[in-house]
Amino acid sequence: MNRIRIHVLPSSRGRLTPGPRPQEPLSCAFTHRPCSQPRLEGQEFCIKHILEDRSAPFKQCSYVSTKNGKRCPNAAPKPEKKDGVSFCAEHARRNALALQAQMKKSNPGPASETLLCQLSSYAKTELGSQPAESSRSEASRIL
Repeated sequence: MNRIRIHVLPSSRGRLTPGPRPQEPLSCAFTHRPCSQPRLEGQEFCIKHILEDRSAPFKQCSYVSTKNGKRCPNAAPKPEKKDGVSFCAEHARRNALALQAQMKKSNPGPASETLLCQLSSYAKTELGSQPAESSRSEASRIL
């Protein structure tokens, strides 16, 4: 005996209705060619094309290359001061790293006097000896 199987699609009872999809961010309004990058919040353009909007709170990055003398074409937030410099995210990060490296270089180690004071507690004092008059003899006595 041959049996025929019929598949019945389940009814929509008990199913959740699909909720509204999260709205995708609007694409950049750059007119010269299509740009699929998302717009910046409250703006019409993406970060790459935000300089097209004259009213946007961005200006060109202040970084100038030492190799070819050209300015960085990326957008940077406008500084609060009119003559202030501002850098794009990449150059701001590089600038912060360079400042940290410079601070590490300029911070010398502890002074020799401080090290001698710390070591002096380990020095064996001789009975009846007179205190050393110069720091060099004090250092050699401690070492």
